[in-house]
Amino acid sequence: MKRKAWQAGALLIAAIAMFFLSRPDDAAPETPTAAASRPSTPSGDLPQPRPAPTRHPLAESAATLNDPSTTADDDISILSLIISQYGKILGGNPVGENEEITSALMGDNPKRLAFLPAKGAFLDSSGRLTDRWGTPYFFHALSGSKMEIISAGPDRKHRTGDDITSG
Repeated sequence: MKRKAWQAGALLIAAIAMFFLSRPDDAAPETPTAAASRPSTPSGDLPQPRPAPTRHPLAESAATLNDPSTTADDDISILSLIISQYGKILGGNPVGENEEITSALMGDNPKRLAFLPAKGAFLDSSGRLTDRWGTPYFFHALSGSKMEIISAGPDRKHRTGDDITSG
């Protein structure tokens, strides 16, 4: 009886040894000469380029921003709706100055969702959202979910009587 138990134990130890000896050694350090002799190839671990943003249906409405057939009030209403939808989908207003907010609305956000087209009369050369007179909008976060949008109006100066504001 002892002999069978001893044989079973030896067989179990041999099976365990075979298991560990037959596995490839992933942890073995690579010798410098082996690494140097291989040609350099791009690694599969390199970061992949981010996919293009998905266009939200409101991006079509944004194409009418600063269009002569619409009004400045229409532009503010469209932007208010876009920012409201952004907040509902992404959990809060886009944050930052005009450039950062515009970038977030164009798809540089965690969901890669674009609420604005990539080009249009509503963008200046610095990538800022501008009113129909070419002045960048001022965005004032009233809370995490409410944003006041201010156009400088026809005189192109903020904080004057002809400013156009949301809400």
